[in-house]
Amino acid sequence: MDDLERRVVILSLVARKGDNPDLWGYARLRKSILLLQIEEDVPLGFVFGLERERPVSPELQLFLERMLYDNNLVSTETPSGFRRDLGSEGIRLLKEHPDIAERYSEQVDRVFERVRDMSLTDLRVAARNAYLSHPS
Repeated sequence: MDDLERRVVILSLVARKGDNPDLWGYARLRKSILLLQIEEDVPLGFVFGLERERPVSPELQLFLERMLYDNNLVSTETPSGFRRDLGSEGIRLLKEHPDIAERYSEQVDRVFERVRDMSLTDLRVAARNAYLSHPS
């Protein structure tokens, strides 16, 4: 999967909204991306390792920072903290590449439905369990 496809898949996840005010905090987004990759077999290609009993990916963190810099994502302050939302370039990418978003829409929908009302603690446990049950 190339960087454009990675961006569109991540943006298609961020585009999904629910009633949970914690969508999409940084930790929740990273853990949801891990679930997309590991449990839904979306070939995002990020390498994860355990740090303080949590799966982390410095590569994913840098990728998300680049997405912020490129205005694919924006960081918005809310009463619950900072949240990631679609930036103008992210909206443009989703409009220009619906084929990529559609290719992975079922997997993105399943992850969204699973995590949208989940507490961050439960999501951290789910991400850790996914990582440990799918050794690479």
